Amino acid sequence: MIRLEHVYLKYIKEFYTLYDINLELKENTLIFGDIFDGTHSLFRLISKIDRDYEGDIFIDDKNLKDIKDKDLSLSYVTDFPYLFERKNIYKNLYYPLKIRKIDKITAKNMINDAINQYNLNNFPQKIKDMTLAQKKIIALIRAVIRGTKYILLEDFFSTLDKEYFDIAIDILSSSNSTIIACEKMDIDINFFNSFKKLALSYGKIENIKTNNK
Repeated sequence: MIRLEHVYLKYIKEFYTLYDINLELKENTLIFGDIFDGTHSLFRLISKIDRDYEGDIFIDDKNLKDIKDKDLSLSYVTDFPYLFERKNIYKNLYYPLKIRKIDKITAKNMINDAINQYNLNNFPQKIKDMTLAQKKIIALIRAVIRGTKYILLEDFFSTLDKEYFDIAIDILSSSNSTIIACEKMDIDINFFNSFKKLALSYGKIENIKTNNK
């Protein structure tokens, strides 16, 4: 479970980007809001990219400030995919496994299984030759293949071509991770139907009543 207690965040002195966030994330959750509401900032805190905040964040009852980066079992799929543009698919998928010391044979099998399962041989092999949607799919696979306990999914579908929705949902459905996603309010994707729904508005969390919750 990810738990935030009285979390405040400021980027500038006069304005709170996040204001007194008290939140438990223990199941697949969709948070509605945009970057100006603080969704990206929330994810940047949980992933330890931004570290200057007030309050406490706990992951599985351990304070985030006491968790070493290498021990943080979390993947963060940002709205814009950051990949090695001049490298091929295999090397992009291998990198996060390599730095976590997954042995080469196991990593090779994991990557080849993903390439075959999702027909990635139909993609351009160099990242620089891919469309934005194709890059997002590679970034998603790279996050899922690591098998982390949590995946942060940032505005993933908002800028994804609809022709790639099915493959993205297949990839996410294959994961055993707890998925914490944020999207714009008008998103309507069946995959999210079973998710707990929240809203982040002007830096504050609001509950949303839905038919399935």
